[in-house]
Amino acid sequence: MRQLFKALTSSGWLLLCLVLVAQSASAQKRYPSIEEAWDGTDYRAVIQRVETDGLELPTLADAATKPVFERMVREDNIPLRVGLNAKLSVTIRFQKLSSALHPLNKLVALYSSEMQKGKPYAAEVARLMIYEAKIAGMMLELSEPYLSSVAKDKRYQTHVDDLNQMKGAALQLYSGLVQRMTETSVYTKPDLLAMSRGALEGLRSYDPIITDQHRQELVQRLTQQVSTTTDQELKAALSALRDAIKKRQIPT
Repeated sequence: MRQLFKALTSSGWLLLCLVLVAQSASAQKRYPSIEEAWDGTDYRAVIQRVETDGLELPTLADAATKPVFERMVREDNIPLRVGLNAKLSVTIRFQKLSSALHPLNKLVALYSSEMQKGKPYAAEVARLMIYEAKIAGMMLELSEPYLSSVAKDKRYQTHVDDLNQMKGAALQLYSGLVQRMTETSVYTKPDLLAMSRGALEGLRSYDPIITDQHRQELVQRLTQQVSTTTDQELKAALSALRDAIKKRQIPT
């Protein structure tokens, strides 16, 4: 009887595991494939299915959709991979990065909106903002070479205007990333440290567009947070970022 009970119990757990695997696979099929690197079209597809079809945003807490979210912020996705490839033309690199920037910004807005409704999406917002900041930072570094590559284009002034608009949005993005580091009641320590690292690593890209007024505001905001933070590791990370922004000590 005991052996029969063990056999039934084992069979029950096996059946449950199979059901969970099937459910996870079924859920993932509703999103773009996670087996291949994503491009801008994949991010836009997620947005469309969420806004139009009522599909839930993928989250780290949901075992069925966690792999989807992790694919969204993978380093080997096409925009980042192409953007980093110095063998390709500046135009191709810049345009591929640009194709992902707006969808990523929209995804951050969607997750943030759900957060305001009480959803526990802080970790997702943090990781998406770090990823978006990396994309925007690479575009900033390529902006001047890109302008040079289209200097003879009859739409040159349009390119200039678009770039100026992108730079303004990038500055807001960086400021928003720093702002979230002060929301210690919302984000966990690992999230705060990750955002701090992302901001520090990206400072080289953003420093040229940070105005004196924005620099002062960022330093003041971080200084206030440092003074109220008791966790020494977090205090050190925020202090390092503050000093780097204030003294323009760009990490190598």
